[in-house]
Amino acid sequence: MSNAMSPHPLPIDLPDDFAQTQSASHSVKSDMPPPPDVEPIDDHHAKAARHPMPPKGPLDAFVAVIHTASRICGIASATMFGVAMLIICQLVFIRYALNDSTVWQTEAVIFLMIGATLIGLPYVQLLRGHVNVDLLPLYLKSGARMTLAVLTLLCGMAISALFGFYGLELVLEAYDGGWLSETIWAVPLWKPYSALPVGFGLLFLQFLADFLTLITRRSTPFDLRDDAL
Repeated sequence: MSNAMSPHPLPIDLPDDFAQTQSASHSVKSDMPPPPDVEPIDDHHAKAARHPMPPKGPLDAFVAVIHTASRICGIASATMFGVAMLIICQLVFIRYALNDSTVWQTEAVIFLMIGATLIGLPYVQLLRGHVNVDLLPLYLKSGARMTLAVLTLLCGMAISALFGFYGLELVLEAYDGGWLSETIWAVPLWKPYSALPVGFGLLFLQFLADFLTLITRRSTPFDLRDDAL
């Protein structure tokens, strides 16, 4: 009875193959060096190490000012769209709920919608939101892709400068001639026309900023990776 209650376990005879396997595994594990203490590399820092950013200077400050102006244009455009929607709601209420006539609402909505579209042009370009077909740039090599991007930005600057110049000419002509809209409201037309030179002028500056960052290698052509296809 005393032997059965003994706390020491009885020895168990294991096969020789199992003992040799355990011994070999223990020796291999003991011979392996401990894993190195390596921290994971941040992808952002890795890219920055491969493509270091040029030192900040006057060009970066100039581009930052243009980007800020484009963002302000985006806020102004969204505000104009919101005001136009509120005016539409007020127009519907007056016409169908109060059964009253409207004088300025329809014309104000038209001017606000057109002006918001023109003022929002530089912000949309900043976000690369304009219509863009990436099929050709994707299949071009890096040199040809760079050339195409430069030509595209030069054409954008030329067109926006053309519209901005003639838009300014139209505003001055409307101001000097005292042009008024042919409605009861009789809005001086130089005010809504001013959205033309402002919108296209700031779009020209945004194209210029994109061009400068491209030729100084601060950005990639069409915002595509160098290894894209």
